Amino acid sequence: MFEANPTIRRLSDERVTGDTLTFNGVINRTGILLLVTGITFALTWNGLRSGDLPAGVGLIGSIVGLILALVIIFTRATNPILIGSYALTQGVALGTISYFANLRFPGIAFQAVAGTFGCFTIVLWLYSMKVLRATPVFVKVISAALLGIMALYLVDLVAGLFGHPLEMVRGSSGLSIGISAVIVLVAALSFVIDFAAIEEAINEGVDPRQGWHFAFSLLVGLVWLYIEILRLLSKLRGRD
Repeated sequence: MFEANPTIRRLSDERVTGDTLTFNGVINRTGILLLVTGITFALTWNGLRSGDLPAGVGLIGSIVGLILALVIIFTRATNPILIGSYALTQGVALGTISYFANLRFPGIAFQAVAGTFGCFTIVLWLYSMKVLRATPVFVKVISAALLGIMALYLVDLVAGLFGHPLEMVRGSSGLSIGISAVIVLVAALSFVIDFAAIEEAINEGVDPRQGWHFAFSLLVGLVWLYIEILRLLSKLRGRD
């Protein structure tokens, strides 16, 4: 049923007896990964501001992070050091992106961070209160929206290679801002499916070590949500 996040779905069939994983345990592991990301984010920001780090460090972090993410996903890794290394690279990449975005629009990075944690906290609270549930219809709608977003960005990437990026994706028109707002909403609501998939796996007796992989999956979603909120805020500030 839960097909929106393949990194979680791949692990749901691994069960053990003995110690059990809890939902709070996954959230705590996610917090540790966020701490690693936050520390490297701050160090990268300060390094760029002082001139000790080149601007290209962000590209390196993005490439290494992508490689690590693919390794973690396809090997179903649960090693906290490997997954922590991914969190580290994301801190470098996001720290670089945010630093230069903040130079153009002062204060935007803080707003994006606050927006990301606010969205995640609200969705988690609404899920815990059973206001938001991963019903079959909900899963189908969000999954379809995710596929549509992926297709849109793929078309924009190809068009950009030919020098004609999509205005609706990269521009600051009302339509472009509306699309970004919808993407942010979809990114936030996708956590409902993630939470449900994690709960289902835990109820089936998943190996406690998989908690790190679940935390990795949530971190991937948080990174995407942050980037989309930063993009949306940039478009809004660009119209001022």
